[in-house]
Amino acid sequence: MKRAIFGGSFDPLTLAHYDLAIKLTEHFDEVIVVPAYVSPFKIGEMDLSGEERLELLKRAFAPYPSITVSDCEIKGEGTSYSYITAEKFYREEDQLYFVIGSDCLATLDKWARPDRLKKRVTFLVVKRPYYPIKQEDLDRARKIFKVEIASFDGKEGSSSLLRVAVAFGKQREVVPETVADYIEKKGLYRDYCYITERYDEFGIKPSRAEHIYRTANSAILLAKLNGANTEKVVRAALLHDIAKYMDEQSLEKYGVEYDEAVTSLPPACRHQITGARLALKAYGETDSDVISAIESHTTGAKKMNIYQKIIFSADYIEEGRSFDGVEKIRALTYENLDDGITAIFENTIKYFASKGEELAPVTIEAYEYHKKEMKK
Repeated sequence: MKRAIFGGSFDPLTLAHYDLAIKLTEHFDEVIVVPAYVSPFKIGEMDLSGEERLELLKRAFAPYPSITVSDCEIKGEGTSYSYITAEKFYREEDQLYFVIGSDCLATLDKWARPDRLKKRVTFLVVKRPYYPIKQEDLDRARKIFKVEIASFDGKEGSSSLLRVAVAFGKQREVVPETVADYIEKKGLYRDYCYITERYDEFGIKPSRAEHIYRTANSAILLAKLNGANTEKVVRAALLHDIAKYMDEQSLEKYGVEYDEAVTSLPPACRHQITGARLALKAYGETDSDVISAIESHTTGAKKMNIYQKIIFSADYIEEGRSFDGVEKIRALTYENLDDGITAIFENTIKYFASKGEELAPVTIEAYEYHKKEMKK
């Protein structure tokens, strides 16, 4: 009998989790879904209680008899470690697999008690979007464990994406219906609603809100791929176009100056400066990383920090963009952020030259600086 352990925080169950569990039923006789009491990587970050997560999982997977939802880690009331769970479900007569995403492969050799894990399970690695399986990681893991690669891919999904989706009323794009119903009933994951609920106040059009939503999603992926603080990245993404439709008179009401720093930029770029100032005045946003990311998102800047790079890039490559060459630039940016930024600068300069339009001098300066840094 082939059995698979599919563990995680499931805080909450996302459509990516759901899809993967269903795919696993096509390859295993039993799929054991195991919500963690406390994931070693998420201590102090849980939104749902153990009982809530269990109940939502049981509701979602009720139609699938080959899926078992286990409460063993929830009842264990301690930090959840995979070797303990593996030993609980191990039976000598069965083939037991432990399912992980490709994002976990690089650190698999650092999991607790590899000596006990390797005796009990074979790891099944499911490729996740934007997390390629690197041969060196696979080779290192196989020196310790039995590791196989799944014949199917997983989808992208996370609680960070959900929090953004909730702020835009799009939670059903991220979680199953039963989970969405529960979230709405309990008013959960509303971390960023305080930003989006004021969009009308600043004249944000529905089409612009959609762009902001897509930019935030791209920014989250870039943050995860590049080790940036996701909360900061999301705030910057949700605020980056806040002053897009605000004129000088409207900005004055919030105490936002419309000075030479603003007027020295081409009109299409001015909202990056006024937007950073409006984020401070209207929302009380004081984080320097967030502010700097907003105030350079259209032009770029010399000596960009990771947050500036992410918002500058995410704004350019979000999934709604459809200009020639964007798919190549998007893939390059997810693979290597600095290489992607080089491509963005070069494509922008080429486009403005072809149109004979004004390009902000700061963009040329930023590009030249970036090129020098890349050669070091």
